[in-house]
Amino acid sequence: MNFFLIIDIILFTIVTLFTAYDFFFTLASFIPKKKNIQSNIKQQSFAIIYVAYKEDKIIIESIENFLCQDYPKDKYQVIVVSDQMQDSTNQALSQLPIKLIIANFEQSMKHKSLTLALENLRNFDKVIIMDADNITDINFLSRINEVTQNCKALQTHRTKKNDNTSIAIWDGIAEEINNTVFRKGHINIGLSAALIGSGMVFDFTWLKQNMKQCYTFAEDKELELLLATQNVFVDYANDIYVYDEKTSQKEILVRQRSRWFHAQILAFISLIKNFNFKKFNFNYIDKCIQWIPFPRPLRLILIILLILISGLISHSLAVKWCYLGIGTTLTYLLAIPKSMYTKDFMISIFKLPLLFIVLIKSYIASLYRVRNNDMRFNNTPHSITKDE
Repeated sequence: MNFFLIIDIILFTIVTLFTAYDFFFTLASFIPKKKNIQSNIKQQSFAIIYVAYKEDKIIIESIENFLCQDYPKDKYQVIVVSDQMQDSTNQALSQLPIKLIIANFEQSMKHKSLTLALENLRNFDKVIIMDADNITDINFLSRINEVTQNCKALQTHRTKKNDNTSIAIWDGIAEEINNTVFRKGHINIGLSAALIGSGMVFDFTWLKQNMKQCYTFAEDKELELLLATQNVFVDYANDIYVYDEKTSQKEILVRQRSRWFHAQILAFISLIKNFNFKKFNFNYIDKCIQWIPFPRPLRLILIILLILISGLISHSLAVKWCYLGIGTTLTYLLAIPKSMYTKDFMISIFKLPLLFIVLIKSYIASLYRVRNNDMRFNNTPHSITKDE
């Protein structure tokens, strides 16, 4: 009994601290942010890099969408790094007003494609990194130009472009909670926003100098760590959108989340291994907390399990877990944008137990990746289909 009580107190303290962290930044996301009025706005030049690894189905649509920007055509260039795509796709891309780079890597990695693209580019002000499925609004570049006049790094608001299944709905919701906690909440109190892999904007010179320091499939985390150690602020544009396809199939979600969780483990190990007091700053400290590999769904599952187990042993022990469960749930409900409270969202709540099972599978798969030192990129297939 005493042993269980000690374990119970330790677990309760840990989960409470994580919930408090999320709750604090969720509240911070509601702080009104003053808009910086820029004077003497110049038209910057942009390189927009699309990394396309086996993305024959959707890359052309994405590029055609981006080429409709209202920004001066001579001030931006779209670059597609084609990695293992069909000749017919490359032929179609070559007919568009873009720069096409054919990659030929022994082992494909996103950071390799980005480095290859940067080696072939000169004299741009900013670089924008996009995934092959990303689409934007017509004024995307104009808006980016306004907010990055004095900015080295910016994360745009990546959001769902589909909600065709319950899996896709919750994938989109998870991303919006992260936007609230790790981006909007952070910048509202002066901390850097977290990067998310696409819709990222960087100073051209900075990225060209630092991209070569990325070695894994978790290049966004590696860049984030470099920015933190150099104390470079990462801004967040909550009202500039990049529309991203959400995973709609259970099998693909397992594959995707196993890679993401593996990336978080790698990032945390790298951060601890390369810990340097000389580079100590608030953003660095925040990453030490943020990257602890204890994802939100696991916390929720742990709370539910401890409510059940504690209830069998002692009613008084279970009460505090019930309160923590309520507080955690309210925190995340508060972090979800009002626009996502739809009829489909309410219906999808009944499928949450299935989603938790899928996520547990993905975490187990990620541990296998870690054990086997599996560093393959394993891209997420893009094909929107309905649940059976």
